[in-house]
Amino acid sequence: MVESISLEQLKEQQGQLSQTVGNLTAQKATLEEQLESVKTSLATNQGALQYAAALIQSIEQGEDSIDVAPTTETEEIVVEDTESSEEVVL
Repeated sequence: MVESISLEQLKEQQGQLSQTVGNLTAQKATLEEQLESVKTSLATNQGALQYAAALIQSIEQGEDSIDVAPTTETEEIVVEDTESSEEVVL
């Protein structure tokens, strides 16, 4: 048996889908901003850890100066799509 759907129902569903797409697009933008913030925080923490390690090493060796070379290494962070709210757990 073939079911029929009215043009009005189709337009209503289209409106709902458009709203859902808009909400998901906004959520994606928010998550991307949060991810960039986390990446920045991780890079800052990595720099602080490198400095601390160099400081500890210089103290252990009895040196007066600390030479910390900046790193150009990057680490890719993969965030999987979940069906949860706007919270991202890394």
